[in-house]
Amino acid sequence: MIGKSLALIRVPNQRLLGTKAAARYLGLHEQTLRKLTDLGELPARKMGSRRVYALEDLDRYIDSLPRWYDGNCEESGTERIINGDQP
Repeated sequence: MIGKSLALIRVPNQRLLGTKAAARYLGLHEQTLRKLTDLGELPARKMGSRRVYALEDLDRYIDSLPRWYDGNCEESGTERIINGDQP
């Protein structure tokens, strides 16, 4: 096949994820996810003795994070002061 290659991402096929799967989805260590939950920054539900995370809550948490810096050392969507210079 000639042409551009496509990057495929794996989308979870379930709406509730256990701690391990939710941590993997967010790119975090499981203990970090537990700390975020204990601090009230990320909601979790109980299913028996297990913690489960709703996919919608994980996506909402991702959307709430600060924007990342682009390749030009500028923060996307906001102004950035470099070396004390004002914009």
